[in-house]
Amino acid sequence: MCRSASVVILCVLVFYSINGFEAEADQSNARNVSVARVEDELFPAGQSIPVARSRRLTQIGRATDNLSHRPIVMGTADVFGKGPYDLFLFPDRLFPFRGLDDDGVPSYGEPLTTKGQPMNGGIISGPGGAIFGVFAAGKKVNVCRFDRKALTFESHAVSNEIDLPGDIGIGIASYLEKSGKLHVYFSVSDGLPYRPAPPPDYQPKPPFPPHHDASYMPFDGAGFWRGNIHRRMLYHASFDSLKMRKTELAARVSEGPGDFLFDAWGLTVVNLDKAHSLALVSSEHLGMMRYFTIDPSTGKLAPNLFVNNEDHVGLRHLAINASVKAIPDSKTGLSDLIVGDSGRIWFYRFTGKFSPNGSPIYKMPRPVMAEGLPLSLGELPAISAGDVDRDGLVDLIAGNDAGQLLFLKNIGSRSRPEFDNPVAVMVGGRPLDIKAGYRGSIQGPAEAMWGYTNPTLYDWDGDGRLDVILNSVLADYMVLLQLPTDGQPVFSEPKLMYCDTLQLHLAWRSQPAITDWGAGCRLCMIAVDEQNLLRCFWRIDNENVERGELLRLQDGSTINANIDEAAGQTGRATLVAHDWDGDGKIDLLIGTSRGLSFPASKTAYYPSSFYPDHKASVLLLRNVGSNEKPVFEYVRLIEFKGTRIGLGIHSCSPAAVDLGRGVVDLLVAEENGTIHYYPRETLSVSAPAP
Repeated sequence: MCRSASVVILCVLVFYSINGFEAEADQSNARNVSVARVEDELFPAGQSIPVARSRRLTQIGRATDNLSHRPIVMGTADVFGKGPYDLFLFPDRLFPFRGLDDDGVPSYGEPLTTKGQPMNGGIISGPGGAIFGVFAAGKKVNVCRFDRKALTFESHAVSNEIDLPGDIGIGIASYLEKSGKLHVYFSVSDGLPYRPAPPPDYQPKPPFPPHHDASYMPFDGAGFWRGNIHRRMLYHASFDSLKMRKTELAARVSEGPGDFLFDAWGLTVVNLDKAHSLALVSSEHLGMMRYFTIDPSTGKLAPNLFVNNEDHVGLRHLAINASVKAIPDSKTGLSDLIVGDSGRIWFYRFTGKFSPNGSPIYKMPRPVMAEGLPLSLGELPAISAGDVDRDGLVDLIAGNDAGQLLFLKNIGSRSRPEFDNPVAVMVGGRPLDIKAGYRGSIQGPAEAMWGYTNPTLYDWDGDGRLDVILNSVLADYMVLLQLPTDGQPVFSEPKLMYCDTLQLHLAWRSQPAITDWGAGCRLCMIAVDEQNLLRCFWRIDNENVERGELLRLQDGSTINANIDEAAGQTGRATLVAHDWDGDGKIDLLIGTSRGLSFPASKTAYYPSSFYPDHKASVLLLRNVGSNEKPVFEYVRLIEFKGTRIGLGIHSCSPAAVDLGRGVVDLLVAEENGTIHYYPRETLSVSAPAP
């Protein structure tokens, strides 16, 4: 497998010491590496790693330890007597307010759990400082009163059923007039199906849906979406009081197609100054924020404008599924914004200014931080480990669903790593921001704001600095070369990679492995190719590769990442080239989604064979040939304390790294944005599949 380079290149290798253990072949010829028990674990085994102790705060995100759902903001109120800043998140989390930084960004303590009715709408404050939740209940509105001592939402009143074409969505805004009249704003789906219908001759393949089939063709020959761009319609309802004994109005805000594309996760009522009446701000599925002034005499809405950024351009949140709520500024009382998305919580400060057309202007987003939370990378992170800034400590680079590239600097020591909060990596002078756009996702334009960046660190150009080879939602491979700098690492503008003069376009949402198959060899990138097979691509220069051979199993068969499903379920594997069993031969660690199906025997496939409990898993593809002529066993599971690692649905991303203990431990990024730590002595390799 090792090929001579046509030009001389510098191969820089980082060797990890694996002294203190010995590899033994078991009856199945698989190797489990055992080490002496190390009591002083670097992080709690099998759990999410925290931010460095000196930092204390990290961004609120969707983490297993605290949130089982996307962090959808429900609103803020004064629960504990420190002002109207305590933060409620769907469906049952309450973050107590701790303080404001110099820029007015709130920070929070560790979350509490609310009881009673789950939150499903918005929070308002009523007479005497009472706190109410205005929640969706099918085609009814459910007003719940919050008990501060018991942290419980109990039903206060339920409206009569409203004549609507569908159920009320989770994005709800409301306000009370001085007279006690309650105004509620919400959205209802137009009911149109999103995905195109399967072809007439389609044969169902239970349990897989039609859009997981190879015959699924989401775009027509002209490149347009064959399904519907469905919408949500904005409604206004008013009630005589919080008891809602009488419904005074329930009507659409506008005519024609729905006001919001796909979904509207957030609605909130804002107060921006005395010269402007109350207004409604919305955030929709693709991140756009709109602004509707409210007629103070009727509660009706004026035609919408875009919320603006400081360039007087419509403000689009950086990630999909934005959920917006107002939070009062501590000095002015005017409405700043807190926004949740698919994975994290952000703060937007109101500038106090308006564009010439009347649009309010907000500053760039800042992360909202809290105590006692694990590191938060956004949803669907893919990680890669290496000494990025060349200070002798192992850092991490991460991609995520939002299409970012994040740097997690190790600010600990050689024997005890501690990772700083992630910061956006500068690429070509600005943060990386990859988005699918209208046609970039196999799954259609509803995914226009997803990026699915999958970076791999390696010294690609041989200058001693770690570069990034990047795949994403677009499936177009790119190279980002690290530039000389004394501070935080920066990279060149992404350059497309080519193979045989054609843009290198392979399976989407997958992370390539890079290896030289031993010192002195030409660099090889292992990737999931167009047929969902593992293939070698050999480096020619910084931007060009040569298509190489397919990797094969001992029986000569190729290695397919998914035989069960196709279309959007292809790709999705994260690959790491590493000598896992210490025999000197390069193996592959593979992070999967639950829908992948790597061959574990002639009849078994992991993790899909565990259906319906087929969670995202970490697999070992062991090289039982040589580095010159690699041949691989069927995949085995990496197990934690004798049980397979199962991490969610959509993805997981392993990194094999010596963090300072003298052995190679395992870090695994989970789809909820956390990174789990697995000490080597807790890991084993499963027996062969039947």
